[in-house]
Amino acid sequence: MFDPRIYRAALIPAVAAFVLMMFSLEPVPNPLEPPVSTPTFEAGDATRIAREIVAVAPNREPGSEGDRAAAELVRERFEAIEGGQVSTQDFSSSFDGADVDLQNVLLTIPGASGGTLLVVAARDAAEGEGAATSAAATGLLVSLAENLAAARRERTLIFASTAGGSDGASGAEELVDALPATETIGAAVVISQPGADPAERPHVITSGTEPESVSPQLAETARVLAAGEFGEREDGPGAFGGLARLAVPIGLGEQAALRRAGLEAIAISGAGERALSAEEAASISTETLALSGGTTLSLLLTLDEAERGPAPGPDEYIRLGDNLIPGWVLSLLAIALIVPPLLAAADTWLREQRLDWRTRRTLFWALERALVPFAALLLAYLLGLIGLVPDPRFPYDPARFPPGAAAPVAFVVLAAAAVLAALLIRPMRTPLDSEAHTLAAAAGIVCGGALVGIWLLNPYLALLLFPAAHVWLLPARAAGPPRAALIAAVALLSLMPAFAALASVSAQLDLGLAAPWHLLLMIEDGQIGFGTSLLWCAMLGGLLACVTAAGARGVRSREAAPIRGMGSHAGPGALGSIPSSVPRR
Repeated sequence: MFDPRIYRAALIPAVAAFVLMMFSLEPVPNPLEPPVSTPTFEAGDATRIAREIVAVAPNREPGSEGDRAAAELVRERFEAIEGGQVSTQDFSSSFDGADVDLQNVLLTIPGASGGTLLVVAARDAAEGEGAATSAAATGLLVSLAENLAAARRERTLIFASTAGGSDGASGAEELVDALPATETIGAAVVISQPGADPAERPHVITSGTEPESVSPQLAETARVLAAGEFGEREDGPGAFGGLARLAVPIGLGEQAALRRAGLEAIAISGAGERALSAEEAASISTETLALSGGTTLSLLLTLDEAERGPAPGPDEYIRLGDNLIPGWVLSLLAIALIVPPLLAAADTWLREQRLDWRTRRTLFWALERALVPFAALLLAYLLGLIGLVPDPRFPYDPARFPPGAAAPVAFVVLAAAAVLAALLIRPMRTPLDSEAHTLAAAAGIVCGGALVGIWLLNPYLALLLFPAAHVWLLPARAAGPPRAALIAAVALLSLMPAFAALASVSAQLDLGLAAPWHLLLMIEDGQIGFGTSLLWCAMLGGLLACVTAAGARGVRSREAAPIRGMGSHAGPGALGSIPSSVPRR
């Protein structure tokens, strides 16, 4: 049986970490002060440029003739701006499996002092004309460049019209390599679908593809300005929503690619984070374009005239009311909640191993259960190799890769692989000479070790999964294990926080019932790495071993102590000996 004293003592650091978290709250920084007077943004010119792009190049797939025609139009408008330096960046990429040649067009407007601001807008459209999305964004980019070039600026402004935005944001990734000094870029602002009709929140997008947070002061400044323009309160995600975005880092759009490259990047969107469909993007709303342009212009002027750039703040954080919880204290809390059951499991298993060397086999028995989900994982990669499951480059537009008929076929095949592995492994089988608490301790070591590995990769995901490390205590209790069905129910409940985080992110991206399909695609394209997937298999295998341990009925045979009797000792006082015939004196 496990020693509860070790478990209780190991929980003391978890209590200390929770108390430390309460004393580590930081106030949300005040937004940067906007300029005394900000010019009103007129959307007429941006609308005309957007409609001209649609007329000249209605089809702007990455690398197409229309994409190159739109790039030439942008370059001509940039070259007409006095004081600006125009440059191009040619690179190769792929679209729908075909190699394509793409081009970024850049305009640099030197500033009076140090520091740089980057403004980015995608130019291509994978489907349809993209009037409200890429065409409107490009028109707004050119219009902002023409307006801001006419006045004296403190910081250098770089306006980038990128290609490949609808296919993994390849243009934004290549753009970072072409920038002269990325360390001088104080902030990057991405213009996203500014002509949507109607406008929808959120208008400030801060998500990325890594568990890192954008500068809280930059995000707060952008939200205040967006609320003033759109007339709607712009709130960031709550505490659980913020934790979910850190635990499940799924960010769509070019700001995600720029943030992955280490830039402080946000997006100003007219219609949230999820890309509009071809039908929704067919027409431009001049009103939404004016509001998006006003927000972007105000933000650029605010950042340009600020004495200092946005304060960096914690590397990762979640917002709790008017305070920020730093990520490091959440990481500390996560490992403090995982270690106690792992230590107790290791102590129990080692004690049993000293009593009976055969106990070491139970660890391999628990690891064997991980082969059930691992078989499905390997088959998932195989389906990607043969083309049954797409392998898009992240971040991608979910609308371009709907589930269709391939999704049910893929999931049925994956389930069949797991069932076949279960038939071969027989996961509900227990060793005849092992007791329930010994098997449970081995399962606890496997599950807890997997969670430590997940913590090293993403501590916020580990924080949501920490209840899984405690499940083994049920089959190891002194009164004997409960029914396997009860342990299975508790194991499923231990995964609920992680599933709730996935559901929260899915709702923010409007994925709906297609969320499992896109989760599979992220495994295929490497957004969810092989190491993380392998650790998930080990954790699930450990939970399966906890359920199986309830069926153990083995009783270890203890070596009996020798009983002394006749023939073992014939001396006086020996139990069972013949009394001496010598008379006592």
